[in-house]
Amino acid sequence: MDAGIDYLFGLGDGHTTTWVSAADADLDGDGRADAVMLDFDGDGRRDDAMWDTDGDGTADVTALDTDDDDLPDTFYRDGGTGVWGQLIADPATLRSTPDIAVAPDDPALDPPPVREPPGDPDPSPDPGRVNLPAPGTEPDESEPDEPDESNGVLRTEDLDGDGRVDVELVGSRRAGIPVAERLYVDEDGDGRFDRVLVDEDGDGRADVSLDDRSPRFGDR
Repeated sequence: MDAGIDYLFGLGDGHTTTWVSAADADLDGDGRADAVMLDFDGDGRRDDAMWDTDGDGTADVTALDTDDDDLPDTFYRDGGTGVWGQLIADPATLRSTPDIAVAPDDPALDPPPVREPPGDPDPSPDPGRVNLPAPGTEPDESEPDEPDESNGVLRTEDLDGDGRVDVELVGSRRAGIPVAERLYVDEDGDGRFDRVLVDEDGDGRADVSLDDRSPRFGDR
């Protein structure tokens, strides 16, 4: 089995949850798996990746395939908050390999549009989550419902702005601090959770990944 890669997610409020998944993609073309494939942008395709570019076992770049050609074209880093909102303006600063080639600018073509996150026109200097809407959809500007903590739900997030919950954090509060136990994920954007990451020993790292066919998945 390929080595595991650590990666973290958070809501920008200082609390993060770290997950560990087996590396299942080789993005730098050296013959060794160095990334975890997932659907980061909520387009229903497992074509994005958490990428460990320096081989230390921790993902330091998220690589997005925004045009669905099965090649990453947009890259973000994280500042420790787990929101992955720091756009890498020059992808050439990443390791250049035959499999992850950066196409030169073509003056005959218009540059691609810059995706701007919705929100306050005068945001605070703290980094925030960047919403990348799925192709053909418009972000829902309505306020999300507050999670029902009586059911153990600590956080819910609509990552792609389509008005439906994409991830749901379930756990408990200890001394007022939310402690994650399960992270439910809607991988294909159909409004139903397909996968759950479970922290079985309370160390803040996912120990088990289950799909909705497992009897341990839970009723969500």
